[in-house]
Amino acid sequence: MPLTPAELAFDSSGTPFSPAYGDVYHSADSGPGQPRHVFFGGNGLPQRWRGARVFTILETGFGLGLNFLATWNEWRADSERPERLHYVSIEKHPFGRVALERAHRLYGEFGALAAQLRAGWPAPVSGLHRLHFEDERVTLTLAFGEIAEVLPRLRLSADAIYLDGFAPQRNPEMWSASVMKRLASLAGPGTTVATWSTAAVVREGLEAAGFALEKRPGFGRKREMSAGRYAPRWPMRRTAQPAFVPTSRHAIVVGAGLAGAAVTERLAARGWRIDLVDTRAAPALDAPDSFAGVFHPHVSPDDCIRSRLVRNGFVYASSRWQTLERAGHALAWSQCGVLQLSADSAQDRRMAATIAALAYPPDFARYVERDEAQSLAACRLHRGGWWFQSGGWMRPSSVIAAQLAAAGASVTPHFGTAVSAIVRENDVWHARAGDGSIIASAPVLVLANSSDLTRLATLAQPLAIVRGQVTYVPAVDIAAPRTVVIGSGYVLPPTDGLVVTGSTYDRDDGDAGPRVRGHEANLLRLARLLPDALRPVEASALTGAVGFRSVTPDRMPLVGAVPDLDAVLSRKADLTGAHLPDLPRRPGLYCVAGFASRGLVWAALAGEIVGSLLEREPLPVESDLADSIDPARFVLRLVRRGRL
Repeated sequence: MPLTPAELAFDSSGTPFSPAYGDVYHSADSGPGQPRHVFFGGNGLPQRWRGARVFTILETGFGLGLNFLATWNEWRADSERPERLHYVSIEKHPFGRVALERAHRLYGEFGALAAQLRAGWPAPVSGLHRLHFEDERVTLTLAFGEIAEVLPRLRLSADAIYLDGFAPQRNPEMWSASVMKRLASLAGPGTTVATWSTAAVVREGLEAAGFALEKRPGFGRKREMSAGRYAPRWPMRRTAQPAFVPTSRHAIVVGAGLAGAAVTERLAARGWRIDLVDTRAAPALDAPDSFAGVFHPHVSPDDCIRSRLVRNGFVYASSRWQTLERAGHALAWSQCGVLQLSADSAQDRRMAATIAALAYPPDFARYVERDEAQSLAACRLHRGGWWFQSGGWMRPSSVIAAQLAAAGASVTPHFGTAVSAIVRENDVWHARAGDGSIIASAPVLVLANSSDLTRLATLAQPLAIVRGQVTYVPAVDIAAPRTVVIGSGYVLPPTDGLVVTGSTYDRDDGDAGPRVRGHEANLLRLARLLPDALRPVEASALTGAVGFRSVTPDRMPLVGAVPDLDAVLSRKADLTGAHLPDLPRRPGLYCVAGFASRGLVWAALAGEIVGSLLEREPLPVESDLADSIDPARFVLRLVRRGRL
């Protein structure tokens, strides 16, 4: 759904004001004072969060971010604060960075924190956006979209709820009974709620949803406010499968490619110890230095599941890479932009119509005519297409090396070592070598070993292996573009005297060496993309590289807890109408694989998902996206069809 950014205005008292809703963003008495009194105090903070490892706050209506900034400020000041603070906030009309900067000038006490918030502020596109602060001890997850659509898709357990937004008579959808019921579904025993409103519709909706409320003194000129806790008068729902709780923060990760390195870095950031196992002696350096991949959003007219997951992963990965660079880790990459060209005039029209309907911010995705496309690429093209300004190319070996360096001493490497079998005994997973010896033991094991994972764990679905060959063309032989150009293939700008182009898509082909016919196929793709670029060149004289992709039947990745097929088989008669949460899982066993050609955009997000699952933190993706990548989805389909 396209987002409409908020318009910043001020009323006669100088208080930030919304022309669209005819209401102020906070009390005229004090912007910072209201969240401290109403939301922080109304939820019994800081007392309630003391001693917690993870504390989660859910907010309706991010606005200018004052509630978040005030909470973050209080967290910093509290010596008994929780180890990790998660703050999840829904916003239908996010401000742009420039408007936020203008508004934040009014609140000098939050100056440094507000600057950090704006520095990480995402593009105003729908979905979840995760920002990390304070060495990742404070995490903000922004949910951009309509509350009625976003709230049912959140996966979290809130400890406290900040019920904010414009007045009920100005924005009734924010305060509806259905919203209150959804909030209750994300609450648990002891969850508190606070709001500045005492309107009957608000109180009645909360009480009907199971919250016990009381009126308390309000802030400023407002006489009263509402506060309470979740205390339903009926039995509470329980999930079909209890959440796995590890006995210690120690994991084995099998595979040190894009997936394994991302999982390792995300777990290390949470204080985990990792035994990292890989058959290669130097996982980050197994590809030539010139090998590179492309990263960019995926656009579809209906904004399908794949487009949404790629968008979420693209934004998160870009943010993580910038964070790694700021920490001093070298990355070989460039956000030079990506041009996705149309194939013909009919597709031209469809691409233009799609971008117009989705109404993305121009710096995220826009349609460009042929003349502008040629200007951006600095070479002749047949057609225009989509321009992704923040897209580009990345050398996977560099991000793998950076992530493992960031994990540092948390990692015990076992490189040049093959895992022959995995066994769980007495709540501990053992990775065993071919001679039966134990390579490593831990309560959690993550399989990030591409298509080889089905040798160690059954998913009721094999993974296809697709060979991809890229070709290196000497820069002197091509008038190369200054952006990435993609279509039937792709071509990168020149780097270190070479231009990378490709790629073949060879199913069930295990040949690891570049072939002449692969170079010939890549040169044909290149000629279609850049009609005048290539000088005569012999394919047999070219070099290249080969990589292998693991691909699922639906071309969506596998991220999450591995199903327990034996337990499913023993209960299959009871599971014909099951949902994913009903399926038994192998305790402590997770997998991350099946990235196809999107490993660069999905790996960091997949690692964050696994870390969130293990720590029982809010998920960084919406529930339907989490379901679309659940490793048990193939088992569920077979069970429902009676074919298991």
